This record gives sequence, C-alpha cells and structure tokens, in this order.
Amino acid sequence: MRKIVTLTIVGAAVLISVWLIGSNVGQSRRNSGYRTAVAQFQRDLPIGTPKEEVRRYLDSHNIQYYAATRGGSRVEAFEIKIGEDPGGLACEPWDVSVALEFSPTDLLRQIHIRRSDTCL
Repeated sequence: MRKIVTLTIVGAAVLISVWLIGSNVGQSRRNSGYRTAVAQFQRDLPIGTPKEEVRRYLDSHNIQYYAATRGGSRVEAFEIKIGEDPGGLACEPWDVSVALEFSPTDLLRQIHIRRSDTCL
C-alpha cells in the first residue's frame, strides 16, 4: 500500500514538472515572437514620428489597430493585437498587443508590449 502511494505521488510530481517545463517553453517561444514584432515596428517607426504618419504606415500595410484613449477623447496609443497568452484558473486568455504610445504633442514616444486580461 505504501508503495502505491509513493508511486502515485512521484507520478503526480513528474506530470506537474513536465507540464511546467512545457508551459515555460511555450511562453518563451511566444515572448520571442512578441519581441520580433516590436523590433519590426521600432525599425520602421522611429521615436518622434508624427501620429498621422504612424496611422498612414499602419493603413498602408493593412495592419488592424485599435486607437486607445485613456480618460478623455485624445488618442494616446495605437494597439496592434499580436497574440494571446493562456489564462489562468479564473482568467480568460490575455490579449497581447504592440502599443505605439504618443506624447501630448502627438509624436510617437514609446513602442512596447502590452498585455490585458479579464479575471473574475
């Protein structure tokens, strides 16, 4: 009986370890893809590019984007969805986007990855 309990515990530990390793490998691959997407935008759109020029770039490359506003009507960022990260027990999958953020003078000031989630 003791042998069965020990084997069950060891088996469960092995399964959990394999799942964790697989999860970390998958996340690493996704992060690499996200960094590649950010690098492309950083290469094509230098900091200081006017918002209208960024909009023309996105439209001319048929890139779908969301014009994000925060606390007002002025567009503070364009967000381009590039993937999803798995959710947790109480969370839906996370949307992963490249955020092109603008200064108050409507010049590109930052390009980075943004994750957004919905949890209960």
